[in-house]
Amino acid sequence: MDPSITNLPESLGLEIKTPLDPDWERYSSTYNLRVPVVPKLVTLPTCVGQVSQAVRWAAGCGLKIQARSGGHSYASHSNGGVDGSVVVDLRRLQDVELSQDGIVRVGGGVRLGNLASTILRDGRALAHGTCPAVRIGGHFTHGGFGFTSRAWGLSMDQIVRLDVVMPDGQVVQASESENNDLYVAMRGAADSFGIIVNFYLLTREEPKAVVKWSVDVPTAIKSVKSAVETFAYIQDFVNNATVVDRYLGIVIFFAHDRFTIEGTYLGDCAEFHDKIFMPLRQGFPAAEAIHASYRSVDWSSLLQLWAGDGEVEVGPNYEEHLIFFAKSAVVSHPGLSRDELEGYFTFLLAEGPSTPVDYFVGVQLYGGADSQITAHAAPDSYGHRDAMWVFQHHGSVREGEFPDEGIRFIDNLNKALGPEHGASNNYADPSLQRDEAHKLYYGEKLAGLAKLKGALDPQDVFSHPQSIQRE
Repeated sequence: MDPSITNLPESLGLEIKTPLDPDWERYSSTYNLRVPVVPKLVTLPTCVGQVSQAVRWAAGCGLKIQARSGGHSYASHSNGGVDGSVVVDLRRLQDVELSQDGIVRVGGGVRLGNLASTILRDGRALAHGTCPAVRIGGHFTHGGFGFTSRAWGLSMDQIVRLDVVMPDGQVVQASESENNDLYVAMRGAADSFGIIVNFYLLTREEPKAVVKWSVDVPTAIKSVKSAVETFAYIQDFVNNATVVDRYLGIVIFFAHDRFTIEGTYLGDCAEFHDKIFMPLRQGFPAAEAIHASYRSVDWSSLLQLWAGDGEVEVGPNYEEHLIFFAKSAVVSHPGLSRDELEGYFTFLLAEGPSTPVDYFVGVQLYGGADSQITAHAAPDSYGHRDAMWVFQHHGSVREGEFPDEGIRFIDNLNKALGPEHGASNNYADPSLQRDEAHKLYYGEKLAGLAKLKGALDPQDVFSHPQSIQRE
């Protein structure tokens, strides 16, 4: 390590980690061990001023920079995506400050579970994902789906203001009324434009009653015909505005031997039973074969259930490393045709039993009747406001190398849905080339993002293999 690369940040009082440090692996290893990326060094700022100093120094040295909030990037983009970047690790930015107007200021390194638990002490809640260990940065800036998102919008939709460190180290505020072009860029493509050191989020009053429900349909996956009929029935049901409204959240999980629908409903059990459950069950193919359960819980209990009955608040020394490959497909409204479903389940049932990796398919409902995800109208950089479903195809192994056969299976399973679908950069796919990733992630918003990149980061300071390039 060249001493000139490390002396300056240390002289500024900024702690850094380099390959010479005994704990380097802890600070440099990736969440997805299948995509190892080694930074040049990792900076550990303790305040906004030190983030600014780190960016100004690294950019002045001609180094590429990426922020790391929780480091859960599927493609290891939070480590730079390629060897040799400077990582600005935000784990020490832990402020959570709720104001009387219901807006909470959240430091860029706060975990979802800790955020949810803290604001709940004041009776407030947000829409976000279920994994408490994920940190706010990548989740809130690439969309961020949760079971309440159809009612409250994506995590990103709750952002009302941002404090952003720019490529020159300047700290600016971005909102609808101030630096609006930056505000648009950061909500959907933040890793290409700056580092968010503070999020300002509009919270909601915690729901007093939420129904946590699930329906297991083992017969649905016994044949291609039954799988197609079951999925098509669910799709028709959630598009039925005479029954379904924004308060219903759904994720479907399946494999070649599993078909389970899980969800929440913002209301009480009696309302859920009469309005949702009975109409859903009565029309279900092979209704006699389903196994259903539901119960009313408070918001605190729901957070704990999402955490797997573990701790909602996650300690500072938590680490997790997995070996996996995942792809996603974003299906536009009104959903998949029967021909697409038949091709998809034909492949799944033929190839799923013999794949050499553990895998699951998670299908999130973004659209459907009254969805506040698709109804959101404020300009942003999110490319899939018309989404009906977002599929995640996730394969993993417990140790060793991820086999090539597993890569092919996940890739071909994703392709089996058909060619006309987008992809989600919440599940960044390192197998995609930059141009293909841009098309799949951003769609028609790409041209505007390229112009913004030229205006806001013309030297490409914030860079990784799939970051936005200027025109």
